[in-house]
Amino acid sequence: MGAVARTGCENGAEPPLTPPAEINSYLAYGTTDGESYGHPQSLPDPLGLRRGIKSDAEIKRLCSSRVASKRRLGEFYREQNELIKELLRPIGLSEEEQREVALDNRRVQVAIYGSVVANVVLFLLQLFAAIDSGSLALFATMADAFMDLLSSVVLMLAGHEASKENLHKYPTGKSRMETIGIIVFSALMSTVSVQLMVESIRAFISKDVETDLTAASILCVCIALGTKIVLFFYCYALRKYPSADILAQDHRNDIIVNAFGLSMFLLGNHIVWWLDPSGAIIVAVIILRSWTSTAFEQIQLIIGKAADPAFLQRVIYIAYTHHEAIREVDTAQAYHVGSNVYVEVDIVMDPETTLRYSHDVGESLQMKLESLPNVERAFVHVDYESEHVPEHRKDR
Repeated sequence: MGAVARTGCENGAEPPLTPPAEINSYLAYGTTDGESYGHPQSLPDPLGLRRGIKSDAEIKRLCSSRVASKRRLGEFYREQNELIKELLRPIGLSEEEQREVALDNRRVQVAIYGSVVANVVLFLLQLFAAIDSGSLALFATMADAFMDLLSSVVLMLAGHEASKENLHKYPTGKSRMETIGIIVFSALMSTVSVQLMVESIRAFISKDVETDLTAASILCVCIALGTKIVLFFYCYALRKYPSADILAQDHRNDIIVNAFGLSMFLLGNHIVWWLDPSGAIIVAVIILRSWTSTAFEQIQLIIGKAADPAFLQRVIYIAYTHHEAIREVDTAQAYHVGSNVYVEVDIVMDPETTLRYSHDVGESLQMKLESLPNVERAFVHVDYESEHVPEHRKDR
């Protein structure tokens, strides 16, 4: 990200330097110290961005126009309004939002532990249904239920391990443990899917398929299906949290897999035998595709995928407007380290600024950036010019 210059300093005029002792109070907006704790502060608007917000009536008028160019302009203004509001959104959480986050955390715990208990019961029900019926399609859904149980245990253990701090052995924490747990589980699911496909193809070739339709086996699968629907909607409501989101995906896949597996079992029993092993193969392919995609997404996060551009824009705006002594934002980067984000910002100040003053400005900016949601760490580097080669660039 290139340098962002402060126009007020173009003529060489230096901004008034606030005494170091007053910096903390001067930079109070967006922080949660003293009396402002629990009350998010609005960001300043030195660039006059609020003047660019268009009224809803004007946007509606443009979007309803018969002229295509005016409709495009209306969409542009709508996106511009959203960007401005995002840039000026207060930093920190209100007391009500803090209570809501705490409540959501408890709900996530209920989702994780509830899924573990439910998956134990559902695995036993589907194991009985598979053995009782002899259906390969139901064996595939049973294997999926077993992996659901294993996934819940893996996420539970990973979350527990990540919460245990050991700053000497793991100075940056263990938040990536959850991401690694998801990758490991995805690999296990993929392996089981391949094994199911091999077994189904063997049965398909040998034509050695015998199924027995019983009311008990159908009832067991239906109970499992209904339970998964309830769990899906509960976890989907908490999808902004990684653990709940992965469980929601898992429950959604289970609904599809169980419904399809039951259908292929019934069709194979009543119409033609090869529908049952064919259903098992399709179920295995669905599971394989879903979890290889999940593994790929999580691998991208753990190796350092760039954060969303809108988030980076917000970081640049916060840094640029943080203090009038900041002349430019030289570079800014935000990248994932698991589900959380690291932020690196290079700011430019006057060459004559004292070490104490520049340190206080940089540190207060670091604390502000680390108060943003999902920001695990922020690194602020203070420089006196922006004409140099970007730091940390190795020759490849």
